[in-house]
Amino acid sequence: MQVASGRGQALRSSQVRRVAAGQLRPRRTGLVCSATAEVLRSADAPAGSAAPAIKLFYRTGWDKAVAHGSLAGAAWTDFPLVKSAGAPNRWLVADIPVGAAPSSNGQPLLEFVVADAAKQQWDKPQAGGNYVVDSPGVYRLRGGALQRLAARPVMVVSDLDGTMVGDDAATGAFKSWWEDAGALAGGVLVYNTGRSLGSFLELLRSKAGCMAVPDALILAVGTCVYLRHPSGGPADAAAGWREDRDWAAQLDASWNLKVARDACYKALAEVGKDAMHFRPAEEQNDHKVTCGVADAAAGGVVARVNSELAAAGVSANVITSGHGGWKYMDVVPIRAGKLEALNHVRRHFGFSVASTVACGDSGNDILMLSGENLAIVVGNAQPDLRTWAQQRQAAEAPLPSGKHRLLQATKKEALGILEGLEHFGFK
Repeated sequence: MQVASGRGQALRSSQVRRVAAGQLRPRRTGLVCSATAEVLRSADAPAGSAAPAIKLFYRTGWDKAVAHGSLAGAAWTDFPLVKSAGAPNRWLVADIPVGAAPSSNGQPLLEFVVADAAKQQWDKPQAGGNYVVDSPGVYRLRGGALQRLAARPVMVVSDLDGTMVGDDAATGAFKSWWEDAGALAGGVLVYNTGRSLGSFLELLRSKAGCMAVPDALILAVGTCVYLRHPSGGPADAAAGWREDRDWAAQLDASWNLKVARDACYKALAEVGKDAMHFRPAEEQNDHKVTCGVADAAAGGVVARVNSELAAAGVSANVITSGHGGWKYMDVVPIRAGKLEALNHVRRHFGFSVASTVACGDSGNDILMLSGENLAIVVGNAQPDLRTWAQQRQAAEAPLPSGKHRLLQATKKEALGILEGLEHFGFK
């Protein structure tokens, strides 16, 4: 995008060059900074949100910037651009309310240019005039092209290993789309994984170049929920996250950790250490007991654990997953699990089930894929999940749109997620 130098003045409305929805201008050379702007539709905000507003995102090499513009022909003024918490990588954002804008008298709703804080450098359309928005909506300004975006906000709730993570190129493709479109449209990204917080942080650091930073974490098979810390902090460090204590309190009801552990010990005594073992301490927590169980013994072990829990009056979910001769067995509170935690986080951010998409590749994702929310089974899914997905899809009636709630993607890992988001109309 070309950026003019000097204190150039914004043009009068009579000189404005309008950009039709979807019209693209050719990319220019001679960049002073790389910039992208987004105007977000208030119509896509959750129910109960404020009056219509223009949300202008801008990514730039400038430390500070302002949108200098006029609402409905009113006097030109500055709309400060500040760092955006919801969109990483040097995105700045300005919230511009338009509900109280005066009568347009034929003027555009918003006419603007962007400048650095000192107004020494300006970002204006190459063909002359100023950038124009004629109605509240979602627009993208990139390389001098102002384009309306129709994408709806979506909450993506994805498993990590084998789903979002595996092939770095696929993970990077999702990150690019998320940071340039999904997050800016008001989307929320949640990782729903069996990993602990420490394991997730280690993974994020190792994949920092290609992995999108989430807004929330559901960890340890739905037994822990973490949100970004309100004071900020790096996403790849524990200080950048805070545990949702409300979720932990909900899990305490009808749960007894000692009974759960004793039930597993009794099953272990029955099948022996060659067929079952407790997983390392970092995989255990106050609301989860995790064991490794040989495939041949899994059915009997699960039955014994369930029997012991029932005898003690403890309600719990016993979840098995994995392949290759051994399975993970997680014993968690009845209110825990990937689906229950998903719904807790979904309600926290104000998303409907129709705007929430769960993505997974293995049997321990079945719970979150079987809810009322939309679901994507990626193309590399394990055999047990593929079998379940085929049966589930055949049993469920199509949505009013004619599409099925659950999609079996053909592409693998994160590319399968993108395939599914496009199928459901979010991309």
